[in-house]
Amino acid sequence: MKYSRRLCPIVPIFNSVMRMQVVLVPLALMFVFNGCRALTALEEAQQRREKRILEERNATSLMLSPSKATIKITPDALRGESDHYTLKFADDLRALEDFDEVEERKIFTESALGYMESLYDAMNRLFGFQPEHKIHVTLHHLYRGSNLSAVTRTDYRSGVLDGRYVKFINSIQMDFPIRMYEKHGVRVHELTHAFTNIYFLPVWFSEGIAVLIQTEYAKGGTHPKFDSLEGDLRVDLDGVNQLESWGGHTETNPLTHWRYRYAYTLVAELWKRYGKDFYTRVFRLMERDGLHQKLEGTMRTSFLVYYFSEAAGEDLVPFFRKLHFKVRKLTKEDILNQIETNSPRRRQ
Repeated sequence: MKYSRRLCPIVPIFNSVMRMQVVLVPLALMFVFNGCRALTALEEAQQRREKRILEERNATSLMLSPSKATIKITPDALRGESDHYTLKFADDLRALEDFDEVEERKIFTESALGYMESLYDAMNRLFGFQPEHKIHVTLHHLYRGSNLSAVTRTDYRSGVLDGRYVKFINSIQMDFPIRMYEKHGVRVHELTHAFTNIYFLPVWFSEGIAVLIQTEYAKGGTHPKFDSLEGDLRVDLDGVNQLESWGGHTETNPLTHWRYRYAYTLVAELWKRYGKDFYTRVFRLMERDGLHQKLEGTMRTSFLVYYFSEAAGEDLVPFFRKLHFKVRKLTKEDILNQIETNSPRRRQ
């Protein structure tokens, strides 16, 4: 939005006017100039706010290209919609001073949807796929009583298709306290989850991919890589890599920070070894087979390593075993047989 500075009229005073006019004109001028100063202050405040918002999504610092998506905003600016997202303000956020006016919400919504669409385009290029459903984002002052917890949910239903158990995505919902949303690293991390959760990935890979995009693409990472996958390895009492038992965001554990860093280091190492299109190949193979839709729960690491190996053109089971993952070499037939064995319909 561009603002143009309004010109304040200056009324000349001529010596030939009546004395009463000479008295009244300066008073009129005083009101005009005071009004202009107030108007200028308001415009400058609006410009500062717009500049701050635009800087937060600066295309150079965030490595994002401007989006060409269509953005529609309701007259009250309580809800906005773009090609791939909806965004709305929760009741408790509308009451805050920064969001209690239509114009404030409008400027924020335009910027937020534009940024998210730019990131959507970037991840589509990186991963080679996109969710079929729109991603619904709700902004809160507090979410579940906290301003420190951003949550992404993928709701799905199950049914039988061609005689087989299949999961179908219903919706993708994201809930952000505004404090978390305004941290672009958190925003990118959660938006990445919304993008990849449709594949029911192991926690460590889902989190590793999110930190990878957050750190190396959007430049908002807080989890630096380790120097060595083997040197910084941690295992449990059974000698299994501690990533295998990761519970995700809800976990409160002294190992959590290590897990984020190690998952990111591992995901980045595979990216480095097999090329920047490695994960594009992985997700395309998954999409082609659609086996993730037939899983009862999230996929196991052995399942994932099968697709890693297919995309890399070599067997990666030895690599993961060296890092103490509990994996075995699978064929597609092994995976299909396991899916069929564990099918809820089969157990009835």
